[in-house]
Amino acid sequence: MKPKQPELSERVTNKIEALCEEGCSQVNKLLVKAENGNRIDELSNFKSDEINQIIDELGQIMSTYNDEETAI
Repeated sequence: MKPKQPELSERVTNKIEALCEEGCSQVNKLLVKAENGNRIDELSNFKSDEINQIIDELGQIMSTYNDEETAI
């Protein structure tokens, strides 16, 4: 059983929504940066744990979107 994620703060949620509004390709670029351990300028004002929450949430969103696209 996967451990329950802590509740996302309004600040983190707002950033996730803002990043999603930039489109899938921008989110995917950000996720690649994170996977490669590169600095993510868009998240420079966030603490490490918040950055991890944002990256995790964006990854889940994109995997759901990619699964839906594959099913079409």
